[in-house]
Amino acid sequence: MASAPQPSTDLPARPTDTLRPRGALYAIDLLRFAAAMLVLLFHFFAGYSSPGHRLASRLIDQSLLPDVGRLYAGYGWIGVEIFFVISGYVIAISAHGSRALPFARRRLLRLWPAALICASLTLACLWPFDPRLSHFEEYARSAMLWPWGEYIDGSYWTLGVESVFYALVALLLWISPWRDRIEALALILGTASLFYWNGLGAELALDLRDAQLLLLPHGCFFALGIFLHRWHAGHRGWWRAAAMLLMIGTGVQEILFISRATGIGMQIAYPRWIGPLIFFGGLAIIGFSPRLQPMLERHLPRAPVLLLGLATYPLYLIHQTIGLVLISALLKAGLAYVPAALITLVAITGTALLIASTAEPWLRALMSRLLPFSPPSRGPVPDRRQSASRRGG
Repeated sequence: MASAPQPSTDLPARPTDTLRPRGALYAIDLLRFAAAMLVLLFHFFAGYSSPGHRLASRLIDQSLLPDVGRLYAGYGWIGVEIFFVISGYVIAISAHGSRALPFARRRLLRLWPAALICASLTLACLWPFDPRLSHFEEYARSAMLWPWGEYIDGSYWTLGVESVFYALVALLLWISPWRDRIEALALILGTASLFYWNGLGAELALDLRDAQLLLLPHGCFFALGIFLHRWHAGHRGWWRAAAMLLMIGTGVQEILFISRATGIGMQIAYPRWIGPLIFFGGLAIIGFSPRLQPMLERHLPRAPVLLLGLATYPLYLIHQTIGLVLISALLKAGLAYVPAALITLVAITGTALLIASTAEPWLRALMSRLLPFSPPSRGPVPDRRQSASRRGG
């Protein structure tokens, strides 16, 4: 009887050639920025109208949000699910050929500087409009990447989820530094998510935040990103295709569930097909990113594309609270809601670009010098068995 298929574990001889499709991240940087814009538009034109958005209820008249905006921007939250797929894809590249400590160091320097800058800026903008002592607690949690509690900007909830995923990958690299086992992690995450959305969630009766930090609702998206990367790297086969189909199906389950919950909260009957359609569009861009690359290189300069990709993170972190503050100020100045929201969109995007190009690189360089462990090595980890065979032969 044939044995069950197992993930490939041996590191290829030339990992940078086989595991990083040339230029594929070009298209993914653009998708990442588009996903951040989806989330921004969701909050600006739909999310602020939610009765559960306490800060919006204090700062603006929620009835001012246009009904057409609430309808068409109501699915923008799917940008977060697309982020998670991209994260799985990118981490599969970053982790390959790395040891645990350098990998963890790179991830920390990717998350922490921008989070600290954006949390500080958010507190400075929010305090004059809503001076509450609780904001200092929210700031401390946000700036220190604390995984529980309220944040200075609600978008910080995903950083705890991302941090757990990074920690699991780092643990995997520490346990098995000589073998590539990230597909095994993807299978575990995807399977747990599959069971969660098919009855396990109700049986466990976990608090939502605990479930998020266990990666149960969103593990399928990280797993899908890992498998998409391996497919691009030439590691294919029927079992990987089947795994991706299962992850896609589980992701659609999550999207349909959140769509129903969002519709109830917004008191809008959202069409069920729109959410999966947006998600499939994002997956298509990731899937065809290597084929899109030659066209992108011909028509788009490299530096702006890379800057947009880098600006995605601060844009995501500052848009919700600072955006609400700016819209509130413009409404008080006499502007209608839509012009106020569009002006705020431009201002938030410009601020994010400025953070990504100046403040965040400066703080990251400073933190890199202050961190107690050595600079990261980007070279691949050798396969110990191959080295032994060379010495023996």
